[in-house]
Amino acid sequence: MSDIDNSGTDELGLDDALRADLRLAGQLDEVPAETVAAAKASFLWRTIDAELAELVADSAEEDKLLVGVRSTGTVRMLTFRSPTLTVEVEALSVGSRRRLVGQIVPPQVGRIAVRHRGGTMSIAADELGRFSADEVLPGPVSLHCSGVGGGNVITTDWVVV
Repeated sequence: MSDIDNSGTDELGLDDALRADLRLAGQLDEVPAETVAAAKASFLWRTIDAELAELVADSAEEDKLLVGVRSTGTVRMLTFRSPTLTVEVEALSVGSRRRLVGQIVPPQVGRIAVRHRGGTMSIAADELGRFSADEVLPGPVSLHCSGVGGGNVITTDWVVV
């Protein structure tokens, strides 16, 4: 004979108290905003070992200096530099979207995660270091390059395009 009391269980083996707890779980309060903020902040630590590629050149800044000399176009040139490599990016306005065309210098293959307002898209850089990403939403953008610079992970500054 078994020592287990099966009274009060149904075909799934759930007793009334457990079923009541499961019903209650769907009615609990929302997670506090500070808890959500702390969770999001801790998520950033997953790339703490990534090398930062800082923005060193931005054609938008040059356009501000030359405002009376020439008109501004819909192309923006960005250069990010880290100790091991440089990432050059051309951001083109295509309707309500942006198209990023870039190159890793020195040329090498790698994976690039384009992080933008619409999410993250993964693209490949070819053997010449060239890459492109279509359908990037306007707003903050950062590139997360992996498998480059001797196996390093490089992350660019966030820039609004």
